[in-house]
Amino acid sequence: MALVSCGTTSAAPPKTAADLQDLDILNYALTLEYLEAEFYAAFDIGGAYASRLVNPRVKEYAKEISAHEASHVKALQNTIISLGGKPVAKPTFDFSPLIGSATVNDQLFLQLAATFEPVGVRAYLGQVARLSNPELIAAAAAIHAVEANHVSAVQELRVQLGFNTTPTRQTDIAPQSAAKPTSTSAADFDANFSPTPTAFWKPLTMAQVLAIVKPVIK
Repeated sequence: MALVSCGTTSAAPPKTAADLQDLDILNYALTLEYLEAEFYAAFDIGGAYASRLVNPRVKEYAKEISAHEASHVKALQNTIISLGGKPVAKPTFDFSPLIGSATVNDQLFLQLAATFEPVGVRAYLGQVARLSNPELIAAAAAIHAVEANHVSAVQELRVQLGFNTTPTRQTDIAPQSAAKPTSTSAADFDANFSPTPTAFWKPLTMAQVLAIVKPVIK
């Protein structure tokens, strides 16, 4: 992983404001990766919702992306420690506010994935310019690219299975909707958009992202 091999081997406490800001951003990213890792693990083999998935390709997506997110968590933890910081503790997550009374199945899993992944993409985009260490910028961009791959892969599978009702919709603010483009409530989101949704993503601020994920953090 690029973050683990970022070239910073000293575990001395950070000394500058820039060092502290880098660590704050990395811990923010770690919190988001904890969330995504736990979500996908819940649908992976042995997870609480694994038995609800039927389509073999959907099961494979849950397995593959779960492994990616777990790797991101480990990389961020190791990097924070190598920079003399302390990884933030993993919060307790509860996805029931998003699931509600809906049936947990292939369609719901992919719909929620199509909601989480663009948030991750735009969250990294919103912070990368605030990092002061060039090696961390490159490493964060590497994870950002993977999250963007997840967006396209999930949406392509949703198109193939007939779950994506507007597969040609272009948007740079997914999962936010055209009707309510500034809302941070999942109830206002639109998970239906093209697998190749935009030429340029719009970033989300830290405050916006934390408002989006707050309902699932206990």
